[in-house]
Amino acid sequence: MSHYRAPLADLHFLLEDILQIEELFTLPDFAHADTEVAHAVLREGARFAEQTLAPANAISDLEGARLKDSRILLPEIFEQVWDTLRRDGWLGIDLPTQYGGQALPRLLQAAFAEMTNGACMSFCMLPLMSRAAARLLLKHATADLIDEFVPALVSGETTATICISEPQAGSDVGRIQTRAIPVGDGSFRLTGGKIWISYGDHGLTKQIAHMVLARTPEAAPGTRGTSLFLVPKRCTNESPSRPNGVRVQSIEHKMGLKGSPTCVLEFDHALAWPVGPEGRGLISLFTMVNTMRLEVALQGVAIAGAATAQALRYATERCQGGPSDAAPIAIIRHPDVRRMLLTMRARTEGLRALTLEAARQLDLSEHHPDPEQRRTAGTLADWLLPICKACATEAGSEVSNLCMQVHGGYGYVRETGVEQYVRDVRVGAIYEGTNGIQALDLVSRKLIRDGGQRLQLFIERIRSDLSRTVGCQDAASIHRALTTGLEGLERCAHYLLRPSLEPRDSAAAATPFLKLAGLVGCGWMWLRMAAAANGDSVLHQNKRNTAAFFAQHLMPESDWLERQIFAGAKNLDAVPDDVFCET
Repeated sequence: MSHYRAPLADLHFLLEDILQIEELFTLPDFAHADTEVAHAVLREGARFAEQTLAPANAISDLEGARLKDSRILLPEIFEQVWDTLRRDGWLGIDLPTQYGGQALPRLLQAAFAEMTNGACMSFCMLPLMSRAAARLLLKHATADLIDEFVPALVSGETTATICISEPQAGSDVGRIQTRAIPVGDGSFRLTGGKIWISYGDHGLTKQIAHMVLARTPEAAPGTRGTSLFLVPKRCTNESPSRPNGVRVQSIEHKMGLKGSPTCVLEFDHALAWPVGPEGRGLISLFTMVNTMRLEVALQGVAIAGAATAQALRYATERCQGGPSDAAPIAIIRHPDVRRMLLTMRARTEGLRALTLEAARQLDLSEHHPDPEQRRTAGTLADWLLPICKACATEAGSEVSNLCMQVHGGYGYVRETGVEQYVRDVRVGAIYEGTNGIQALDLVSRKLIRDGGQRLQLFIERIRSDLSRTVGCQDAASIHRALTTGLEGLERCAHYLLRPSLEPRDSAAAATPFLKLAGLVGCGWMWLRMAAAANGDSVLHQNKRNTAAFFAQHLMPESDWLERQIFAGAKNLDAVPDDVFCET
């Protein structure tokens, strides 16, 4: 059933009152647009999400993607959605005008991505990879490859995939075995198998640009020996074009995202073109990966937002309980239901703000005319990305499950659409780098190896807003709670930065540390929102109330997270493996 409503009021509040999108339009690269353009993008994006995309959600879940005669058949309704997406130019919101894009801020693209993922997440995997691949090629590819593929990706004539994982090497990228042999004319012939390839094949376009990680003959072991290649589905250097040795072996039968085909691909001496320097494939690929990780965070926010809105509607309509001598009351009147609803709203809106803040910092890192400002913004974005990806996807699962709980038995059956939220969002914590890997990356590379510089910038921004909002009555409770949480984060960081700390203890602390950083980050956003929500509107009243709830009910989680961090690995390793696994 189609019941999605885009969170337009909240997005306007965040972009205008919290993230000051009008300041981005003062930058030379965005001077061709203004807030009126932003309003139009949000308005028309919401219309596309609600009227065109949302009706495809339940239908695509029922029909699913199928493999027939080595071809992928998508849900039929996706063809209409893709045609509308292409025709209306939604693929190029944040891509350069010279290649057919609109060159608007990533912040605006991120708001659009939340609305569309909330409407139909399984479809949105396809345009996401096209945008991410375009960004990758623009940064690392030769001019010939850029000219051939980027305009086609922006127009929707071509789509893209990202091909990393192999059966023997899932998250362990250094163990991939796909081989690329040079031909002598600058091209390569690539052979090997890849798994977990979203939209590895389909009939919406004739061409697909596979971005494939592989090894050349003299490659070093590990990740330093990986190189990146563009492998087209069809060879375009011949007329007519012909198949390029890329075959779908099978598709996965999944818990969710059933409309999005997850393919096993076999490459058999496929023509391949290098992207970026040889031996630096993983480094080059991170341009695409980071774009995808930001949107995976938005997927978590999007499903959480859709689930929250549906739970709020249902709680006001469903009547149960109350005095036996009176009519039943709306379940929103029950304290436990209100606790669940406020938890959903607090998680969702806090992470929506934090993820959009990360998008804003990416804009500044790429487009601010001052090199120092670009560097600072890039540093902060680098810190925020793993936090947003992990915390938002965890929140997507938590909030969608709470939505099911609010609906009771009706949430467990297909007709309400709630159980699809639970199924679809679950993979967010797994793909594009599991949340455990995000945590290890945050602690080992972005905290310890960095000497705490990224963290210090994060702390400085929060302290600046704490100083700015001293005495703000509307934000008093979140101000106190955030101050306490920030102090705890600093204590934990000092512990993890100790040179004498055992690596296994820092690894054991990684996930609770990431969660603590995310909790403090959301507290930072709630402080800013509470301080800005100083009017009498319903939205402002809800912001102040939810900020107080976050301070009183969720921010205290910082205490037990801190205890987990300081516990180290001792208890985890207390029992040998063979005993641990005994039943």
